[in-house]
Amino acid sequence: MGDRVAAVLFAVAGLGVCGVASDAGAATQSVHVEAGVDEKFDDLALYVVTPSGVSERGDWITEPYLTLSYTTSRRLPTKLVFDVTADIYARYSVLDYQTYRFLIRQAIDEKTAVTLKYTFIPKIFFGDDMVGVAPGVPFKDQQHEIHLVQLTADRDLRPELNVGLSARYGIRDAEPAFNYRDSSLWGVSVDGLYRPAPRWRLTTGAAFEQDMARGGTNKFTTAPDDASYNQVSAYAGLTYSIRDRWLLKGRYAFRWRDYTTSLVPSVSPPPQTGDPLHYGRTDFTNSLLFVATYRLAAPLFAKAGYESIWRDSTKSYARYHENIYTVGLNYRF
Repeated sequence: MGDRVAAVLFAVAGLGVCGVASDAGAATQSVHVEAGVDEKFDDLALYVVTPSGVSERGDWITEPYLTLSYTTSRRLPTKLVFDVTADIYARYSVLDYQTYRFLIRQAIDEKTAVTLKYTFIPKIFFGDDMVGVAPGVPFKDQQHEIHLVQLTADRDLRPELNVGLSARYGIRDAEPAFNYRDSSLWGVSVDGLYRPAPRWRLTTGAAFEQDMARGGTNKFTTAPDDASYNQVSAYAGLTYSIRDRWLLKGRYAFRWRDYTTSLVPSVSPPPQTGDPLHYGRTDFTNSLLFVATYRLAAPLFAKAGYESIWRDSTKSYARYHENIYTVGLNYRF
C-alpha cells in the first residue's frame, strides 16, 4: 500500500513541477508546489476495546504530503488548492489512509472572500470507540469512507483582524458489515485571526457539530449501537517568527462530545436491548501542540513537534492519554 501511495504522490508532484515550468513566464497567474514528509511516533496509534479490556499500542507513522496551489493576480484573485496526504503505519498497515482536499477561494472585494473546500478520505479506521477482536487487532473492514464539504465566508474587519464563518456537511459510509456506523453530520463554526504585530499571529475559534448515526446491531457485542452525538469545540493558537528563520507555534484545543442515544442498557440476561458503549457517555478531550520550524535554506524547512492529547469520559474505557512526536522536512518550490 505504501508503494501505491508513493507512486500517486510522485505522479502528482511531476504534474505540479511541469505546471510551474510552463507558467513561469505568465504575468497573470502563479503556481506553487509544496512537498514534504513527516515522521511521527504515536504512543497510542492503536486503541481498541476488546471483550477483555482495552488494547493500547504505539506505532511509527510516515506522512508524505503534497500541495499544489494556483492563484490569479487579478484585482479580485481566485485561488485553487489541491492537497494529498498519506499516513503509512510501520506495524499496523490496516490503519493506513490517504486524505485528498480540494479548495477554491474567491475574493468578493478587497476585504471579503468565500472559500469552498471538499475533503475525501477513501478508507479510515473507525477510531477508539470501536470494539475489536482479541488480541486487540482491528478488523480489516472496520473502516469508513468520508466526504466533507465546507463553505466559509471571511472578512478583514481591520487590517490586523480577520473573522470567518463556516458551515459544513459530511457523510461517513462504513463497510457493509458495519453499516450501523454510517452517519451524516453538519456543523457551524466561527474563526478569528489577529495580527497584533508583524511577527505575531493569534488564532481562535469555536464550533458546533451534530452527527446522526444510522444505528443497528454491533457486530461484536451483538447489542444495539447508536454512535450519534452533539459536539462543541474551541481552540486558541499563537505563532511567532524569529528573524525569518524560526517559526514557533503553540495551540490548545478542547472538545466536548455528548452521545445522544436513548437506548438504555438492560440489566436482565442477554440479549442486550440497550447501547452499553454510548448510552450516558460524554467525552472531554484536551490537546496541546507545539511545533518549531527552521528555514535551512530559502526553499527547505525542517520541523519538530510534540502533541499531547488527553481525554476524560463518563465511560472508563474511553479515557486515555496520547503523545505524538514529529520531525519533518518540507520543500517549497
